[in-house]
Amino acid sequence: MSDQHEYDGIKYREEKSSPGVFRILFAVLVIWAVAYMGYYLFSGWSSQAEADAAKKDRESQKQVAHKSVETTATVSGSGEHKIELYVAAGKKLYGSLCAACHGESAKGGVGPDLTVSKYKYGKSRLDITKTITEGRPGGMPSFSSQIDKEQVEGLVEFVLTLK
Repeated sequence: MSDQHEYDGIKYREEKSSPGVFRILFAVLVIWAVAYMGYYLFSGWSSQAEADAAKKDRESQKQVAHKSVETTATVSGSGEHKIELYVAAGKKLYGSLCAACHGESAKGGVGPDLTVSKYKYGKSRLDITKTITEGRPGGMPSFSSQIDKEQVEGLVEFVLTLK
């Protein structure tokens, strides 16, 4: 039997193997697919549901930490006088450090309004302390090098009294 056949004027030649370029491209594709699957299966990759569950777990741990800090920070009885002193000192410090950006009445200016019920980064003692000491992106500077822990507590108490 000959290698070439002719059907309706079209010459047909039966190939015994595919062209070398196609075999090379197929081999590269198979190697890439195995490497890709291996990377995602064995590199710690997780599904969106697993990522959401991990995020929810971190948030719940954060809330527990916040509540424990707030319960230890809550003072009763003779501590009321100390809180009033902190608020007074915080108000004075607010006037010198914070009023330029947040306004004299804390209603906002360059910085955000501090009299709202929710803050972008949280309104708990821990969140406000972190904001004051570490600063926040977008304009809030860190004051950890300028004021001590008692002054930070005073500012936190004052900010928490704002309504």
